Amino acid sequence: MVSDKFMVNSDAGRMAAARYATENFAWQARLDKRATLRLSLLVEETLGMMKAMVADFYGRLWFCGDDGVCEIHLEATANMDSDRKQALLSVSSSGRNAATKGFMGMLGEVISNALHNVGHAVDTAYGQTAVSGSVIAPAGLGTPDLYDLTPVWTLEQYRANVEKGRLSADALEQAKEDLEKSIVANLADDVVVGVKGDRIELVITKRFK
Repeated sequence: MVSDKFMVNSDAGRMAAARYATENFAWQARLDKRATLRLSLLVEETLGMMKAMVADFYGRLWFCGDDGVCEIHLEATANMDSDRKQALLSVSSSGRNAATKGFMGMLGEVISNALHNVGHAVDTAYGQTAVSGSVIAPAGLGTPDLYDLTPVWTLEQYRANVEKGRLSADALEQAKEDLEKSIVANLADDVVVGVKGDRIELVITKRFK
C-alpha cells in the first residue's frame, strides 16, 4: 500500500497536516494505537530535524506499507538547499555546522552535505566518509522508480560501525550517547539517505511485526 504524496514545509499548518496524514495511513494499514504513536513520533522528529536544518524547507512526504512493515519517505531536491547550506555552515569558521547536536543533527548534516555532493564522497559527522556507490531498493515497498536510489548513508551501517568501534574514541562515545537518546535511532529499524539525480530521499523503515 502506498499513500498519496503531500507537500510538507516548516509551516505549522503543514506540520499538522503531516500528523493527520500519518494517522490516516496508520488507520488504513490497520496499525494499533501504540504503532500509530510510534509512526507519528518518527514523522515529527524527522520534520523537526528538517526545520532545524533549514528554517524554511519544502519537500514531499508519503508512506508505504505491507504486512506490518512501514516506510516513511521524505523527498527534497538538491536545489532546495543549495544556497541555504552555505548559510548554515557559515555559523562555523571551520566550515562545519557547529550547531549540529545529537543523532538527528548529525543526520541533518549528512543530508545537507548530500544535497551539495550528489555522486561524490560525502563527509559526515564523527569523521566518517560515506561514498555513494551500489544500487539499492530500501525495503522493496516503494514505487519502482525509487528502486535505483544510490545510498549515501544508512542507519544499519552506522550502527554496525559503532558496534565494531570503527570511530575514534571520542566520536564512538558521542555516537553511542546520541543513538540512545534519539527517537528515530531507537524506533526505526533502518534509515536510508539516498540520491537519484538531483533528488535526495530519506527512507525510514519501521517493522511492527
